[in-house]
Amino acid sequence: MASMNKVRGRKSTYKVQYKNPYTNKWESTYYSNKDDSVIALSHWQQVELFKKNNMDWESLLHKQQAPITVGEVFTAFTNNVLSTMTNVDTKAKYNVVMNSCRKVFPDATFVSDIRTMKKDVVGMEVTGWTIYKREMELVHGRSRRGIDSYLRDILHIFNWAFEEELIHKLVIKKSDRYKDTELKPIVYKTWSDEEIHALFNHPGLDDFQKDIMWLFAVLGSRANELTGYQRTKPYKELHWEHVNLENNTLQLLQKRRQIRETVDVHPSVMVILKKWKERGHKRPLDMKYKALNKIMHEIVAITGIEFTCHDLRRMKAQVLRNETHDLPQASRSIGDKSDAVVDNHYAGISIAEQRATNNQVHDSLASIISKN
Repeated sequence: MASMNKVRGRKSTYKVQYKNPYTNKWESTYYSNKDDSVIALSHWQQVELFKKNNMDWESLLHKQQAPITVGEVFTAFTNNVLSTMTNVDTKAKYNVVMNSCRKVFPDATFVSDIRTMKKDVVGMEVTGWTIYKREMELVHGRSRRGIDSYLRDILHIFNWAFEEELIHKLVIKKSDRYKDTELKPIVYKTWSDEEIHALFNHPGLDDFQKDIMWLFAVLGSRANELTGYQRTKPYKELHWEHVNLENNTLQLLQKRRQIRETVDVHPSVMVILKKWKERGHKRPLDMKYKALNKIMHEIVAITGIEFTCHDLRRMKAQVLRNETHDLPQASRSIGDKSDAVVDNHYAGISIAEQRATNNQVHDSLASIISKN
């Protein structure tokens, strides 16, 4: 049970010790006068009693907290967490996530009201975080997977507030995110050898268009790691100072990295970059993403092969995994830390890899069975 003791050597200081009902770990709070400590002791004893008898102890716990708003939580998170982050992209991501939440639950919304709040959204009355999910999907046009990634980060923000005791009741739970059965299956471009051959040998494409495709297919880099002009993220732009034509290397600022890292580049790519430099290109890929995307659309129109610039990144991972049957190697080849992401979004297991595995199992079993 919760207890209260006078702290030795500290005049008029009292310690109330209680078991956190969420973690079941003992915690202590200090008070400068006896009256406040007695009130706190009574409160925690009542919480323990409610929990022991399966009563609504969370509501009792929550009543002791002064109302706090969504805006106050976001301001505290910005000042105490975002301000210490060094990755500009991560900070920007959280700001986007918080602004998306504000579209549905404005700054003045009391955090304690969110889970029980009801609202009619596009002809259906829904409650709590379903309001957010339904508004983001049907009003703002976001995909469910995009919304789910936002919910993941919102969960992190409010869990931080809970751990820091800004709030004393969980505002959002894992169960508020989409279930797998509520999400559309992940579908991505899978390249065939015939498509790749037809694409790079198409008579309707000029050398520059083929060079652009080769650059992305062999490097496997993201577009914003190679484009020379980026208004919102100028620090990611690729300049000639990041290109070493003698050593066949590039210095790229890859996703979630803090600094540029030196990556090896196949000589065939360096031939293209050297050619562009000799022609007077101010930057290696002397364009914005919009211009790059336009080129890709022109190639699709000419060849009739549907793909995006990002699908050329997938091409590298798929070709390598098909050749090596090595998922970690395929992940590293495109600068991705997560094998699971590459397996689910870039280069899933191919028929060739499955066949090789089946043959290995067959040969091993046959060898065991045939032993005398």
